[in-house]
Amino acid sequence: MHHRTTTRRPRRLLAAAVAVTAGAGLALAGTAPLAQAAGPHVIDGGGDAFNDWGDEGTLSRHSHADSNATWLWQSVLYADGAKWRDSHGVRHTFKKSDVDGRFGWKTASATKWWQAHEDLEDVDGIVGKETFGAADNFLSGPHSGGQVDYTGFVRQVAFKRLAGTYYVKIDGHWKKASYNRLG
Repeated sequence: MHHRTTTRRPRRLLAAAVAVTAGAGLALAGTAPLAQAAGPHVIDGGGDAFNDWGDEGTLSRHSHADSNATWLWQSVLYADGAKWRDSHGVRHTFKKSDVDGRFGWKTASATKWWQAHEDLEDVDGIVGKETFGAADNFLSGPHSGGQVDYTGFVRQVAFKRLAGTYYVKIDGHWKKASYNRLG
């Protein structure tokens, strides 16, 4: 298994923190359902970029499937040369043309490849806190103009982070990496 040559954060501490936070969220869910129902609106961050995404929401075929946040995640898959498996079991490389903001079966399959490649506990094709948290290890910045770089196995992709909000380049224009909007 090919691994990047970079320092990784301890996963056990991160998992414990997520478990405690999730438990607290469940305890609060019964008393404050409106606060829990709002959910995330945009991918955001502050300070150094390498720890921006570990607290993000969930992307999957059933959660924020058509969104600019999915576009951002697909850009990560493209940068890493992720592989997706077709119905015959043949693996194909996730291409730039696969980055479309729609979390379909190709994105789910490529996400499973990515999760296995990063030795994550959950290899389920769902982008949650563990997956986002592993990906943000490969972010750098922000640089001038708010540029944040993701250094993948195959290529580097750029995002922008302005006033704490992430942006993705869609059809030549910077768009907020929102969970509830595509385009």
